[in-house]
Amino acid sequence: MIGDIALFFGLWLQKPLQIAAVCPSTDHLADAMAGLVDLARPGHVLELGAGTGSLTRGLLRAGCPPGRLVVFEREERLVAVLRREFDDITAIAGDATELEHHLRAAGIARLATVVSSLPIKWFPPAAQRAVLQPCLDRLGASGRFLQLTNAFTSPVDIERLGIGGREAARVWLNLPPAQIWAYSSQHGAEVSR
Repeated sequence: MIGDIALFFGLWLQKPLQIAAVCPSTDHLADAMAGLVDLARPGHVLELGAGTGSLTRGLLRAGCPPGRLVVFEREERLVAVLRREFDDITAIAGDATELEHHLRAAGIARLATVVSSLPIKWFPPAAQRAVLQPCLDRLGASGRFLQLTNAFTSPVDIERLGIGGREAARVWLNLPPAQIWAYSSQHGAEVSR
């Protein structure tokens, strides 16, 4: 575990805008995020930017069956950590802006929830759309795309993307404190809790 944290920190030093966090999320944040996931909805639970698996552990603690959990990570070394630590989940290596291709290749047609810790606020609008749209299409009208951020406003431009969204939670017991935003495909719609 200490080696995984050192790997995470080393990658952050090399690629601060891709990794975006100095250290993995705390258990408090992972549990808050997992508490917003509706496991009663059919489909896979997709985690974007899984890192070393701190949010993954929270999802599993909350009762997400490993067979329903699909984690997505760009950094090959972090994917190796995920595959070593969680042998019952599906771990996909790739760029999140090519998500449509990866989801089609994996045969994932329906998602229950998406949990993202991607540094999406740094993505250009076209890249944000490339990440969000394939997820929202597979979530349906009542599904939620949950985005972790340390910004105090939405990390994506809700109006420009034509989606619904609101802050769903704040977690002060994290370094730095974090917000979780919930997005839906319905522009102007209140994203339910």
